Amino acid sequence: LSVTATAASLFPLRASASATSSKKLNLSSEDLKEIILSDIVDKSFLVTADITRDVYDESATFTDEIDVYTMDKWIKGTKSLFIPSGSRVSLVGDVNVSPSEVSFRFDEDLMFNIPFKPVCSLTGRVVLTRDANTGLITSYREYWDQSVNEVLKTAKFGKKA
Repeated sequence: LSVTATAASLFPLRASASATSSKKLNLSSEDLKEIILSDIVDKSFLVTADITRDVYDESATFTDEIDVYTMDKWIKGTKSLFIPSGSRVSLVGDVNVSPSEVSFRFDEDLMFNIPFKPVCSLTGRVVLTRDANTGLITSYREYWDQSVNEVLKTAKFGKKA
């Protein structure tokens, strides 16, 4: 029994080690900035959830003004909640990168994948916290400039962003 218990306890470590081996560890600020910039500008990741997963720790949490999510739940939820072709995401200013965090401001119109396809507008900032040892992103935190109710009041129906 003790051999089985010991072996079983090693499996999560092996899985974790292999998951980490494909990650882009300790990237320079410039390299990470280029990746995040591409995720924002080229992939509109705030509405598509198309992130460069290699720069995120698999245990990263994603927090917005509504709730806290695991990475997989945030990706699944974002992909099903928004219609990218009817949404608009703009970077406001630059992407700021330090050894401890990445931050940027955004301005977006979000088309929701629900009946009548409402489009809501909001602005805010995102702070991505980095692990001191790996440089991977361990936390995504979205701060809106408006309250949830103020954002919902911007809803327009039947108009593409």
